[in-house]
Amino acid sequence: MMPHPLTHGQPLAHRPPFGFGPFLAGALILALVGSMPSALGAPKRSHQGPPVVTGSGIAIVPSDTDPQIKSFDSPHFVYIERDIVVAHQPNLPPDRHELLLWLTGTNGQGQGPVAFCELAARLGYRVVVLMYPDDIAATACKGDRDPGAFEAFRLAIIEDGATKHITVSRTDSIENRLVKLLQYLKVNRADEHWEQFLDPEGGIKWSTVAVAGQSQGGGHAALIGIKHRVVRVICTGAPKDYSAALNRPAAWYGETSATPKRCFFSFNHQQDGKNGCTFEQQMKNVQALQLDEFGPPVDVDQEPYPYRGARILTTNCPAQNPHTAVIATPNAARFQKVWLYMLTAEKP
Repeated sequence: MMPHPLTHGQPLAHRPPFGFGPFLAGALILALVGSMPSALGAPKRSHQGPPVVTGSGIAIVPSDTDPQIKSFDSPHFVYIERDIVVAHQPNLPPDRHELLLWLTGTNGQGQGPVAFCELAARLGYRVVVLMYPDDIAATACKGDRDPGAFEAFRLAIIEDGATKHITVSRTDSIENRLVKLLQYLKVNRADEHWEQFLDPEGGIKWSTVAVAGQSQGGGHAALIGIKHRVVRVICTGAPKDYSAALNRPAAWYGETSATPKRCFFSFNHQQDGKNGCTFEQQMKNVQALQLDEFGPPVDVDQEPYPYRGARILTTNCPAQNPHTAVIATPNAARFQKVWLYMLTAEKP
């Protein structure tokens, strides 16, 4: 397959306002990325015919990257600033040489949290919103008395496997879908150097990947961070694995983590009392992850950036859907500093 031609200078849609004053280092970054021209540079890939640009992000159909993929074939989306990663313009943030992998929540598909992904791209990340088998929620395990039920469920989706709650083939796993997408991008967008996120054996080079996700996807992100050394983990509306049968957080939170816990960040709404567990139970989950070692939960409505370096962030802002409010694009102006913090905070 010949690489498709690249267009340059496509605008990023829904760009939130930036800049909070010169006294914050993060503000300087935001002021810079908010004013920079876009270099999304990306024809989208439709299932039939040549790629076309149709707004924010680059759409790539999973079966175009691996013909063995037959289901959950809604497009992956890619966000990238070519002025950073190809042109290396000196007035812009440097190429981070890091992949931000975004995993959506249950039944999610499409472009993901657009404003968050665009911010990450303007900070120098290459961003992938990955489509994967997401139609069954991990809450299927909440009544299971097996302490390992939640972990087995998630590993089936991440790696492949058969459990009493879900069965996922290696082809449909998160790992295979990401590998095949990176291989596709390596060939079709060669000057963006996506191969740097593959190890010499052709697997995922997790040490170059920041993993993030909403709800179910945030739980997958946290478990990936425990199993593999990643750059950072960002959980929004997550993690939600709380056993109703055993009345305690899922057992996997307490496992030895390949990624230091200082690299984990969680952001949840105080009115998010559904979707798997109550807010109080969710706080027990993040404490089971030992994120309270870096301070108690911080209410971002009350505490200014950089939130005392906390890894447990909350909000109680008005919201029609508290579960998704913390990552929703309409809330970009409210939460842009929180997103910046989670994407860039130095590790103590």
